Amino acid sequence: MRLQPVKSFEVQDSYEILASYDAIREVVNGITIDSAAVTADGTGKKVILKGMPLSKLANGKYVPYNAAGTDGSESPSVILKQTVDVADGDHVVGGYEMAKVITERIPVTVDQALIDKMPLIQFA
Repeated sequence: MRLQPVKSFEVQDSYEILASYDAIREVVNGITIDSAAVTADGTGKKVILKGMPLSKLANGKYVPYNAAGTDGSESPSVILKQTVDVADGDHVVGGYEMAKVITERIPVTVDQALIDKMPLIQFA
């Protein structure tokens, strides 16, 4: 008799990025993703994965973190709360200003430069 659960499917974004629920601060009223600044993939989708560090541009909208950027994208301040496709235009989404996250589940390389730029985010 097999009593172990069998995983039959995975819901999108079912993986957890938070390492702890003790100290979390979410962005009030959400953040607006600048779809014009997000590069489309081969199928035309502009998907930003859950856990992506986001940076605020001069126009007040957010874009995915780019360490080599010079337009403000090199200074992340929040972590994206769920995966979003912005191919149809700007989207308002949730984010974490302060949290303890699982480093392996962040969709970019977590190096010392990123850690230094996000003092309110703990990478575990």
